[in-house]
Amino acid sequence: MKEIVLEGLEEKIYEYTTKNGLKVYMWVNEKVNGCFASLSVKYGSIHTKFKVGKKVYTVPNGLAHFLEHIKFNMKEDVTAHDEFIKIGGDSNAFTTFKYTSYIVFATQNKIENLNLLLDFVYNPYFTKKMISKEKGIIVEEANMSNDDPYSKIFYDNLKNVLQKSNYRNLITGEVEDIKEISLDDVEIVYDTFYHPKNMFLTITGNFNPYEMAKTVEDNLAKKEFREFQEVDIISESEPKKVTKDYMEENVGITYPRVKYSLKIPVNKFKNVETIDLKLLCDLILNINFGSTSEFRSDLILKGLVTSMGYSLDIYEEYMVITITANTNYQDEVIKLIREKFDNLEVDEKDIVRKRNAAIATLILDYEDIEQVNMKIQDDIINEGEIITDLKIRVASINQEKLESVINYINNDNVAISVFKPKENQE
Repeated sequence: MKEIVLEGLEEKIYEYTTKNGLKVYMWVNEKVNGCFASLSVKYGSIHTKFKVGKKVYTVPNGLAHFLEHIKFNMKEDVTAHDEFIKIGGDSNAFTTFKYTSYIVFATQNKIENLNLLLDFVYNPYFTKKMISKEKGIIVEEANMSNDDPYSKIFYDNLKNVLQKSNYRNLITGEVEDIKEISLDDVEIVYDTFYHPKNMFLTITGNFNPYEMAKTVEDNLAKKEFREFQEVDIISESEPKKVTKDYMEENVGITYPRVKYSLKIPVNKFKNVETIDLKLLCDLILNINFGSTSEFRSDLILKGLVTSMGYSLDIYEEYMVITITANTNYQDEVIKLIREKFDNLEVDEKDIVRKRNAAIATLILDYEDIEQVNMKIQDDIINEGEIITDLKIRVASINQEKLESVINYINNDNVAISVFKPKENQE
């Protein structure tokens, strides 16, 4: 058992690796009663083409999410949900672009709930009848996503920014994608990716880490796994330019919305680690566009916007920064956002205030076992390891570091998406 110390936070995470390769990360909080466990597989919606040995496989979009759903079937007419309820467990799952996670929360029978989590995820029970039945359910879910204007706005803007990347595609897949999914597709993906060496377990809450580690080891020792083969993910090379500089679309919203997105190659930020890049850019955006920024307050005071926010995402080799504003004055607001990006600024007073707030939030996160569980998952998926010095990195942010990054945040490659209520279509 390895102990990972989080510098400056007085917290530690236990790391254990089972004999068959499953990494287990555990954080103990004796102040709570509950226990939150997530079993995650490094397979998400963007992984539709991959190579194992000399063979290349291509599966439909939405397969990761589809597999997440049918995985809860343990045998004919018995689901994991049914079994968790019997022992007081609250189970769920989610799929992201990069991974799928199966979760359970329990305040009692924690060992039993952990065993059940391992048993149902590592139970390859799939039938043609099950596939056919689930298609109808997930097609309905996909249609709901298409009918949700805010989901549509998110993905349509992403398609306006990214030309070829799989990040453009709905995590659920489109209706036609779902209809294409076969039993062979499901079995290929499960056999390829659902192996302990390509997965990790995160447990947070009130429990004995040594007891949990032994439970996992004993459980997996009773199961048989194929020898794990390394997988090469194949993806399209994403062009530097945005798909469209400007687009307008009518959707089912009540107030016009503008999305102003910058697409910036990550390799422009030389000698800056990805984790630092996200911290630095987030602080820059917070100071210039955040809820307490002068720019946002001025636009609201003048009645130019009713709300405004920002987002920062890294899609492999590109960073996408998006400013979202609800406005009836799109041309003026777009002009002002463009000018603001040409004149980003940070002063020492704002830096100290925002930096201290970020540290306080980081400390408070360790009051929430679900939040810590998600932070660990994010670290493993995005960085490949637990980031032990996050507080130190935040505390070391200064004006020089911020200004070195600001130099590369500009209007060189912009996608503007304007969404208007449907009644304005004429």
